[in-house]
This record gives sequence, C-alpha cells and structure tokens, in this order.
Amino acid sequence: MKHVRAAVVVLACLLAAFFLGRTADAQQDKRAKQLTWEYRDAANLNLSQLNTFGAEGWELVVVTPYGKDYYYVFKRPK
Repeated sequence: MKHVRAAVVVLACLLAAFFLGRTADAQQDKRAKQLTWEYRDAANLNLSQLNTFGAEGWELVVVTPYGKDYYYVFKRPK
C-alpha cells in the first residue's frame, strides 16, 4: 500500500511539473514573439553623442574599427 501511495505522489508531482513547465514555456514564447528591435548605425561618435543615443533608449551592441574610424551599431525595443 505504501508503494502505491508513493507512486501516486510521484505521478502527481511529475504531472504538476509538466503542466507548470508548459505554462512557463508558453509565456516565454509569447514575450519573445512580442519583442521586436529596431537598429541604428553611426560612425565617429563622440561621448556626448553616445550619451544622447543612450538617453533616447539606444543600446550599443557593436563597435568595430573601420579604417581609422569606428562604426557603431545600436538597438532598442520597437
């Protein structure tokens, strides 16, 4: 009888974990589908310009040398 009770408890826990996991995955998928990005690029920015971009919500994601200059790529949620 103890084995049957233990098996029922284990089964109930597994079912709960399965359904809770599926709910979390569905919510995460929904958020991922809703989030879209817009991008902006620029070259040769000074610190003041970088601060202005940051104040506008742009996040710097790439800086790469371009000859003697630098090339910047920014993103922000749409």
